[in-house]
Amino acid sequence: MSPETGVSCGLQVARARRLSVYPDEFGMEQEICDVTLWLIEKHSLSRVRIWIDRHYTQIGRKFADLTVVASPSYPARLTEAAHEAFLALGYRIEDTGTDTYAHPSCFGHHSKHDALRAYGRIEAAVKASRATN
Repeated sequence: MSPETGVSCGLQVARARRLSVYPDEFGMEQEICDVTLWLIEKHSLSRVRIWIDRHYTQIGRKFADLTVVASPSYPARLTEAAHEAFLALGYRIEDTGTDTYAHPSCFGHHSKHDALRAYGRIEAAVKASRATN
């Protein structure tokens, strides 16, 4: 639970549950939360949802597509920024055209400390990625 809001992020609850059963299995819950919080901080938004589609056969750092759902004034720019952030974190976006499912989203119920930590982490990854490209 966040000390500021008293509400837990559903993805963090799912992550804790997954790690209790499969401690060595990779999960993208933290990255989804961090990129969500980064977008909120970077663009001074009240809330954002990242919609990630994964193919049933995709595991690890692969997914089919993503869309950012936020203010209708600039969703394309936010989606581009989220794409760049996930690529900087080492993800591959591969849409094979087969069936997909929606990965759960982060609802942004995190502390300000979590938001600042996420912002620093994602901003550093994006800057490092730009420097190598």
